[in-house]
Amino acid sequence: MAPLLVAIIRALLPVINRVHATALGVKPLGKDSIICVEVKRHKGRPVKLEDGCEVKPGDPVIKLHFNNAWISEKRGSRSESGRRVFPRGFISYLKEGLQLLAREVADGKYGSIVAVYGWTAFQTQASRLGFQVVDLPNTLRIKLARLHITALMRSQSIPWLKRYTGSGKSVEVKAVWLSRGEFLRIHGSPS
Repeated sequence: MAPLLVAIIRALLPVINRVHATALGVKPLGKDSIICVEVKRHKGRPVKLEDGCEVKPGDPVIKLHFNNAWISEKRGSRSESGRRVFPRGFISYLKEGLQLLAREVADGKYGSIVAVYGWTAFQTQASRLGFQVVDLPNTLRIKLARLHITALMRSQSIPWLKRYTGSGKSVEVKAVWLSRGEFLRIHGSPS
């Protein structure tokens, strides 16, 4: 990609993300969370999960998003020793966010959601956190999402992301799902 185009994309991404978040009602989970949430109705084909839960069109779900402002802030922060703080602990940040969300779901903050899901290029990490990986259809909407996710990953300039975006191709984006019951079982507080 030409350096000028990369610079333009980097400059526009924060604006695009703000408009996107406002239009869809995407909100940070907490003041210091890597996760943002969007409460919505499921669109598209039914999704049958391994635990027997079937998410049907119209069912209330939570879509997970990365908190890009938080990632940018952490990427630029340094510890007292002068070393960069982020991305060390990436999975820990995700676990903390998912545990907070599980507490809020258990407390009824999001009503009777059926499942939690997201679109990500980090399927391996998501499966380690209990999510079921599901292929996405090859539609224009998915292609646009793939381009957006690829641009976000490249704009962050985080060294360990290079293995996902280094070839110049779009990254492979898949859906990751957890039913409400499995989400609370895996990420909720022990009773």
